[in-house]
Amino acid sequence: MLSPREPILVRATTRTFGVRCPPGQLQVITLWKVIGEYASHVKRCRAVAKGGATYEEMSVIFTWVPDDALVAMASRLVALPWVLDVWFCP
Repeated sequence: MLSPREPILVRATTRTFGVRCPPGQLQVITLWKVIGEYASHVKRCRAVAKGGATYEEMSVIFTWVPDDALVAMASRLVALPWVLDVWFCP
């Protein structure tokens, strides 16, 4: 039996991935091409572009994707000239 004071650890099954770029330069189609074969595992996608902001951002939540695939996606995106940074949470 679990004590109410003991933490319960649950393995996360989702992975979050995001990319930031200068205003007006977010290339959504290119991002989907990089996601490629894992597009069917996308649970949620969110793009943010606020007026006066210094960047635009698009984040994607996957129901499942291997960690090495996230690293490969980040490596491909970070090499593109319009990308400021790429982040993910394995």
